[in-house]
Formats: sequence, C-alpha cells, structure tokens
Amino acid sequence: MKKNRTILSILAIFVIGSVLCFGCTAKTTKTSTLSVDVVYPFSEDYSASFKNGIELAAKEINDQGGILNQAIEINYNDDGNNTNTAVEVATMIAEKPGFPIVIGHRSTDDVLKVASIYNQNNKLLFAPIIASSKVSLGENEGAYLCAPSDDEMAAEMVQSMTAQGITKIAMVHTASNTYGKDYIQKVEEHAKQAGIEIVDAVSYLPNLDYFRYYVKKWDSLGAQAIVTACVGNDITTLYDYLEKTGNTRPIFATYDIEVQPYVISQSMKSLTQVTSYFNSTATVGSEAGFIQAYQKAYGKNPDLPAAQAYVSVHLAADAANKAQSLEAEALKKVLAENSFDSIYGSLNFNKRLINGIPVFQKIYVNNQLVPKDNPTGGGQS
Repeated sequence: MKKNRTILSILAIFVIGSVLCFGCTAKTTKTSTLSVDVVYPFSEDYSASFKNGIELAAKEINDQGGILNQAIEINYNDDGNNTNTAVEVATMIAEKPGFPIVIGHRSTDDVLKVASIYNQNNKLLFAPIIASSKVSLGENEGAYLCAPSDDEMAAEMVQSMTAQGITKIAMVHTASNTYGKDYIQKVEEHAKQAGIEIVDAVSYLPNLDYFRYYVKKWDSLGAQAIVTACVGNDITTLYDYLEKTGNTRPIFATYDIEVQPYVISQSMKSLTQVTSYFNSTATVGSEAGFIQAYQKAYGKNPDLPAAQAYVSVHLAADAANKAQSLEAEALKKVLAENSFDSIYGSLNFNKRLINGIPVFQKIYVNNQLVPKDNPTGGGQS
C-alpha cells in the first residue's frame, strides 16, 4: 500500500509539472499585436490607393520587427469625410487603448476639429493629406502635419509664376473650405512680396452665364493667369466653366487636384500647373524604391495619397521605436528632437510642421501629373 501511494505521488507531481510546463511554453510563444487606428473616408472609391499605402507600410514594418517588437494590425475607421462623423470616430478611438498615434483624417476642417479630442486622451494625430499650417497652433497640440504646409506650397507657386513672367493673376477658391481660404491667403502674402498684382479674388462659382462676367472682368484687368484653390465638386465646375468660356490663360492649381480623380478636359489640362511634392515617375532614390514596391504589390503606380499614407505610418513606427515607449510625452520629445528617413529623404518636425519634403510644379503628360522643368529648381520645403 505504501508503495502504491509513492507511485501515485510521483504521477501527481509529473502531471502538475506537465501542466505548469505547458503554461510556460504557451506564454513564451505568444506574440502580442499592436492595433494602429487609421481614419479616412474608406467608403469612397478614391480611398483605395490611400489604403494600399497603409497596408504596404504595415507589411514592411512587420517584416522589420514591428513596433517595439510587436506586430501591428491596422484598424480602419471611416469618417465619411464628414466633420460630425469625424468627431464621433475620434472620440471612440481616443477613449480606447492601443497605439497612441492615429493616422488621419482627410479634411482640414476635420483635423482641426478633432486634434484636441486626441490630445486630451494622450494620443497624437498624424495628418497625412492636409496642408494647413494652422496645425501648429497651440489649440491643436498633439496634431502633426505630414505634408508640406500651405505656406511652403504657396511660396513655390508664386516663385514659379514670377519665373514665368506673370505679374497679374485672378484667384478662385471654395468659400466654405478652410484649406482653400488659407491657401489663397498665403498666395496673397507671397504675391505681394513678389510684386504680383491680384486683380480679382472670388470664392463663389455662380452659373455659367454669370461666370462669363468674371472672365470679362479678368480680361479687362489684364489677368495673365488663374490661381485655383477650389476643392471637391468646385474643381470640376471651375474647369468646365473655363473650357466653355474659351480660357487660354495658364491655370495654377493646388495639390488637391490630385488627391482624387477629377473630370478635366484635355484642353484645360494642357494649361494647368499643379504645385505638389510626390514624384510618381521617379526612377532613382527612395521614392523609386517605394514606387517599385507599390507596383509589385498592386500592379499600378502609386499616387500622392498612397505615398502620404505610406510615409505617415512609417513615421509613426519610427517615432515609437526611437522613443522605446508608447507614452505620448516620450513620443512628442522624440518627434521634436530627431530626424526621420523617408521616401522623400530626411524629415523633421518644427512646431509640428514637417520639413524636408521638396515642393515643385507638375504638369499633365498623357493624363499623368509629372514634374515640370521648373525654373525655380523645384523649391525645398
């Protein structure tokens, strides 16, 4: 009997040890996943390239070891490009745990509206698409601009006009849009310094018959070029009106014209110059490497939204890995004190505005926007 009790005791110890050992093995092989929130109007067709850029960056980051040795997964949030929805989505994201840097939104008004929501919940916001230098204002603490500012792009646009001998311009923008108003204001400031006269500035697109009065006014005042900071449907309407009124003036447009596809006649495309920064036809350097990786993954060329999505996710991952922390204050410190490699070269943040992305003019060649042989040398942000 004593012998049997001894055998049972040994068996019990073995079973308990096996269970404990199994538990230890499970813990050592388990890998945690870090959820990264991205906000964009993903229900819209034009968002496909942006999502591709996010996915490509996430795959590369995971292949390189993830963020703080954790694999990342993307949590896609659709704000419908609507400010009310953006606030609801931001509130939901801000109150839950996860990676403390959020990538999004698409609209300037949305970013400026939700920046404080994230900041109050110890999260940062990387804005990949907008260009508003208002991001740097104190009330938007925690928001970072990952594209050249409206001031940088307006400066390049005016330099290009000056180099082409243009001294009088008419300007058109979308009245209710913060980005359009701010961009036009920056153009006005730089034009004044360059001695360019603004003969007219309008923020309302009437019907075609009334628009003809605009054109007659521009003719009488000697406007040599048109500057547009229109957005959305106003872009299509403006170009339609310009074609129907027989416009032959150069059209200087902002990068918003390439954020999504717009219907523009070939005759107006041939007159258009776009102030932008991503070279989708690059054949050397880091941009070319990104283009090749994107082509391999998706079978087509990336556009500006794809590039910006890709850059923003990599910047967020690099910041966390350099900080070796997921705490907001540690990330802010790293972002303020370091430079980061990107497809554009070395980038850094100054007052939460990004520096280092070259700004240049593009023209349409076979329906594709490509860098223009620019007398200004392309400008540097």
